Amino acid sequence: MSAFVSVSDDLVFHLGNGHISYVFQASQEGILEHLHFGQAVSLTGQLPRKPRRLHRSCSLFFQDVPYYNLNDVNQECPVFGTSDYRQPAIHILNADGNTIQVFKYQSYELLNAKPSLESLPSARAINEQDSASIKVVLVDEVSQLSLELNYTIYTHHNVISRSARISNFGDNTVALKSFMSSCLDLPADDYDLLHLQGSYGRELHEDRLALPKGRFTIDSANGVSGNVHNPFLVVMAKDTSEWHGHAVGTSLLYSGNFSISTEVNEFDSVRILAGINPFNFSWQLEPQQSFTTPESLQVFSDQGLNGMSQTWHAFIREHISPPAFSNMPRPSYLSSWEAAYFDINENKVLKLADRANNLGLEMLVIDDGWFLGRNDDTSSLGDWVADPNKFPNGIAELASMVKTKGLKFGLWLEPEMVSERSQLFESKPDWIIQVPNRKLSTGRNQFVLDLTRHEVQEYLFDRLDDILSSGNIDYIKWDMNRSMSELGSAALPADHQQETAHRYMLGLYALLERITQAHPHVLFENCAAGGNRFDLGMLHYMSQSWLSDMSEPIGRLPIFNGASFLYPPSVMSSYICPVPNHLNGRMVSLDTRADIGFFCAARGVSLSENDVDADLNDLKEVISNYNNTAPDLVTGRFYRLKYTDNEVCWQLNSSDGLRVYLLYVHILASVNSPFPHIKMVELDRRKNYQLLDNQEIYSGDALMHMGIDLPYSSAIQEPHGDFLPKGDFVSRLLVFTQLA
Repeated sequence: MSAFVSVSDDLVFHLGNGHISYVFQASQEGILEHLHFGQAVSLTGQLPRKPRRLHRSCSLFFQDVPYYNLNDVNQECPVFGTSDYRQPAIHILNADGNTIQVFKYQSYELLNAKPSLESLPSARAINEQDSASIKVVLVDEVSQLSLELNYTIYTHHNVISRSARISNFGDNTVALKSFMSSCLDLPADDYDLLHLQGSYGRELHEDRLALPKGRFTIDSANGVSGNVHNPFLVVMAKDTSEWHGHAVGTSLLYSGNFSISTEVNEFDSVRILAGINPFNFSWQLEPQQSFTTPESLQVFSDQGLNGMSQTWHAFIREHISPPAFSNMPRPSYLSSWEAAYFDINENKVLKLADRANNLGLEMLVIDDGWFLGRNDDTSSLGDWVADPNKFPNGIAELASMVKTKGLKFGLWLEPEMVSERSQLFESKPDWIIQVPNRKLSTGRNQFVLDLTRHEVQEYLFDRLDDILSSGNIDYIKWDMNRSMSELGSAALPADHQQETAHRYMLGLYALLERITQAHPHVLFENCAAGGNRFDLGMLHYMSQSWLSDMSEPIGRLPIFNGASFLYPPSVMSSYICPVPNHLNGRMVSLDTRADIGFFCAARGVSLSENDVDADLNDLKEVISNYNNTAPDLVTGRFYRLKYTDNEVCWQLNSSDGLRVYLLYVHILASVNSPFPHIKMVELDRRKNYQLLDNQEIYSGDALMHMGIDLPYSSAIQEPHGDFLPKGDFVSRLLVFTQLA
């Protein structure tokens, strides 16, 4: 069944695709009441559930309508102070000083195609049959404001995308204090909540808890989506597991200050709000002007967390990732960082290129240290010109020399930053995020360029375009190594200062849109001090993201596992790091580093020459495997089979089902532990599968229903057993092929 939107004579709106339904109605008072988001329903008869109109003690009647209390009504766009005292979706300071609005239904329009958002990333529509969209218009006649709510449902994905646009058709300026992208009110039930939390080096860790009474908020106020809370949250039935139960996932296509909150009120109904963080935000909406929210995405699954993740993964690949790279295998690469750090030059690069060739790698990436005067992290950001002392022939010629060796060429940049010791800062000190008369905080000896300013956007576009126009650059790693502080812009008047954070994001998106359109064949990777800006907004422009600076694989296990609830392997990158690891000092074997890194689509190596020499033959074998399996990591289906404090098991099936990869990780050695086994999933029960390790053949139904014995961890190893290597931090990657 294709996606559809239907509207009944009594203004019941139904978005459906045969798998899910999203239903709301306009009440006789003009309030948009939410009715259902979940499994597909037929609305041929009477609605079995609708808002009840009953008296409750201490309740107010909305605008003196008997028994109609908005505090007890599920709504599409609630406001504050007219009998609903929950957190509102929109909160506006009127010209007369009050914050009361009532948006009532005026009209609707069925749209021929999903609209894109002005100046903001949004999910792409593939064709007109791929989705169905509707715009619903509400009006507050007193404040003279018009509110458009946009909804899209997709034919092949259980996803609803939502955004909102407010227009001021009056004569007075109003101040938007809060304007959320979506509100979803769920019926009273016993729910759990899942979100991804952490910090630098331990981003995206899964946290599941009982949904608390009152308000629970994940957010960011540091100018980026952040590494403390990812802009993603799941509300699920209490009994929901990986494979069973109902779950609703919410995420934002936004890379700045965000907020996703839940609220359980006194009647146990649940409100989920997602959008720009209202803290330290105010937007002056002048007469005849409009404001558009970022896009919110919501997924419903009746097949547990795995079903939710499969929907997110497929949707991100098909509707968010840049189309030019969404199904393209990523090149394996050698990064210069651990090989040279800042001490890089033309001769070293050419030697590294020979190293990369010898290993069988496909691309060489030059990290930090290549631009004018950059010998450490205290200078030169903003001066994006090759240092002539290191690269006398320039970057374009160097890239050409590397490419003649049969390699692709990539380059690291940090365009949004400027060093105090730089030609750019010396000439344009007002081009940074700052406030008057305050000493600036620094991070990594750098400031944030003020991308609210058009001239800053132009400068960066010209510098980047000049580098990329040689045609020899295949890949850019776009880094951002600090958050924002002393948030303000010298280019904005006083009453617009609290717009700075969002205007920065609009400036960044404008720059990204322009540079990626000008150079569509360049593979861009998003990085922000690891995973400090890992979100769907950046992935709209950049095909992959650096998960975390925690490159040590055991430390990465919870990071990758948590990320996989939302993000597919196709958008993740990793490399084999040196040991002992720089962040945690852990010693891990090459096999385990390679096995865990296997599950990111973009895979590489960042090692010194001595490290390479020590494991040369084994590295060649690893890289050969990475190259041969690269297509499967972009289009394959990933499954979380087991995750405990000491054991992890993941599975990935190629898109055609002919290859299956099963990873087992045993973290700390134990004595007389239970014999491990695992039931595999999503195999063809009628086919046989051959394990490449020993050429043994198993039926698909046996692997799924009986399970397979996993290698055992033991210090005492007998000749006839299947054992993991002795000690801590050990793994095995099992590869199966489907037989005809």
